[in-house]
Amino acid sequence: MNYNNAAYRKLAKKFSLEAMIGPDESESLLLELLVHCFTIEEAELAAHLPFFYKTHTLEKVARTAGKDPSDIRPLLDAMVSRGVIRGRGRGYALLPILPGMFENVLMDNHDTPWHREFARIANRLYETGYVRKYLEHPTRVVRSVPLNLEQGPAGTAIDPDRVEQMIRSHDLMAVLNNCQCRHARHLEGHECRRADRLDGCFAFGNIATLYIDRGAAKAFDRDSMRSIVKDRISKNLTFFAGNVAAGSANQICTCCDCCCHMLGQIIGVDPGLIVTTPKFRAVVDEARCTDCARCLASCNLRAHTMEGKRHRYDPARCVGCGLCVRACPAAAIDMVEADGYRKPAADLKRLAIRLAPAKMLAVIKGKLVRK
Repeated sequence: MNYNNAAYRKLAKKFSLEAMIGPDESESLLLELLVHCFTIEEAELAAHLPFFYKTHTLEKVARTAGKDPSDIRPLLDAMVSRGVIRGRGRGYALLPILPGMFENVLMDNHDTPWHREFARIANRLYETGYVRKYLEHPTRVVRSVPLNLEQGPAGTAIDPDRVEQMIRSHDLMAVLNNCQCRHARHLEGHECRRADRLDGCFAFGNIATLYIDRGAAKAFDRDSMRSIVKDRISKNLTFFAGNVAAGSANQICTCCDCCCHMLGQIIGVDPGLIVTTPKFRAVVDEARCTDCARCLASCNLRAHTMEGKRHRYDPARCVGCGLCVRACPAAAIDMVEADGYRKPAADLKRLAIRLAPAKMLAVIKGKLVRK
């Protein structure tokens, strides 16, 4: 395959833009992924599609590309069916690689040679760490969702952002049919050491509706969801959601440090660049700590480590999930109120407004560097 084909180079340039959270256009794995996902004819057409947040109708795409609508509809629908572009509802648009195309391609649990090769390339591309270039300025688009810890050992207050609040706040909630990160690892022959690859994300409100309508998720009532949450906690999975209030439409990813792409990036940098300051953070009473290392097995953020035979704790890496409190047999860990906590945005629209200044600064800086 000719990776220097002009159609792929043009599409790679579009995927490399800040708005697409993409890698450098010269990244060979980006070109390899695009060649795998798009035919040359599809790549030429995809380069005319808008970014994911604004779809174009078939007629508008045809005008932009200088094509007849009847000629391009089969191409667009073929790309939609593979999950490489957005095309349900009111129109068509590109998807970022991750989050976006990665989840869209893998959420239906397919296992074919094409999907295995997609997973291989996408995994290698994300492992380059290209996302870190977008973390020079804090985004804090994500918040941890604490466990249902009513009280810690010292009687801490209830965390208002906990998962129970989200369950109580929604009549419609669902669980996705699989975890795309674990499925991608599975397609390469690796199994998660914490959870099953079918342990999919949780969705609430309108987001749950989207997944259910697609057939990618199943609805559950509150008591069933609580049982599923309990199972995920028993597997020491860390819960992350969009940084919006409990009553807003949202999604919870139940993450592990061996499969989750986002966690891999968080571990490699300061977690505070991505994850907002939690309401409560763990504190360790070293006088009570027995250095048993049980907390290490529960912590996906590597806030707890061992130096020789002595326990060490880095509070800057703590996202307030509460797993270590549950794991400690000596009751040496408590959750206390953290400095710098800010209530989540009311909804996704207000979150976008809150993030706009940091995003615009990053975009402007990127333009200045390219000049």
